[in-house]
Amino acid sequence: MSHPEKHVLGLSGGKDSAALAIYMRQNNPELDIDYFFTDTGKELPEVYEFLGKLEGFLGKPILRLNPNRDFDFWLNQYNNFLPSAQTRWCTRQLKLKPFEDWIKPLLAEGTTVHSYVAIRADEPYREGYNAKQDNLKIHLPFKNDGIDKPGVAEILES
Repeated sequence: MSHPEKHVLGLSGGKDSAALAIYMRQNNPELDIDYFFTDTGKELPEVYEFLGKLEGFLGKPILRLNPNRDFDFWLNQYNNFLPSAQTRWCTRQLKLKPFEDWIKPLLAEGTTVHSYVAIRADEPYREGYNAKQDNLKIHLPFKNDGIDKPGVAEILES
């Protein structure tokens, strides 16, 4: 008996993840991908507007994963020390933790979760999420298919 599989793609509100959602929809329409957005509580109104338009294109709702505690809570926890590339507490607490909490029960029941991450081919210094579970598979379609920043712009213009 084969275990169930789930395909997920996280949207940050930025260009790369939006382009990846469009790219996957165009190139892998057979995959039933669940799109999710982790809300920091500090997003610009344009981000929500953009997500609404993207939902229209994708033809399905984008699940909102709201962390239990928002940006201001964590900023206070870190003594008003703002996140940076070196201290990625915002990513860790507001993006990764809600994702982990969401998929943990699926992984526990044996579901194989395929997560698609928007790291481009011209970002060799960036690594994907480090999966600790064997049944969490991280895929980097842009990196694998050689899509760089101009390639992302092209996808968004089409």
